[in-house]
Amino acid sequence: MKTSGSARSSALALTAVFVFLGCIEGSWQAEEQSLLCYQCNSEYDPRCGDPFDPYSLGTVNCSLIEPLDHLQGMKAKICRKNVQKVYGKIRVVRGCGYLEDSYLDATKCLYRSGTHNVFATYCSCTGNLCNGSNRLAVPIALVGLISLVAVL
Repeated sequence: MKTSGSARSSALALTAVFVFLGCIEGSWQAEEQSLLCYQCNSEYDPRCGDPFDPYSLGTVNCSLIEPLDHLQGMKAKICRKNVQKVYGKIRVVRGCGYLEDSYLDATKCLYRSGTHNVFATYCSCTGNLCNGSNRLAVPIALVGLISLVAVL
């Protein structure tokens, strides 16, 4: 039995949609199980500072890092970016976080100043590699979905 070109194209497109949706579901499950963050300190590696080039530094899977003694039994839930300015010298520290900041949302940071010309900014976020910059990251699955819809 011969199938028409239109029916074959429709079947192929439908198969592609199901494969894509399966990939999205798999990526959501993987995100629940692991969290990827940038981990660095500009005191030891100037590439960690701002402006930040995310392609020049590696990433870390926070789920594979053993938590500190006082955090045993906890899983990494957030990525952090802390900027400290002490006597005019700026240090940027990026890494995994275990305690969520309930007073912060994904787009805000906490600013603090102290005595002796000390300033600090604490930012946290919940997406993979979100501590690379101050802008919000667009999930890769969303970009793929938009591309697929545009093609169909």
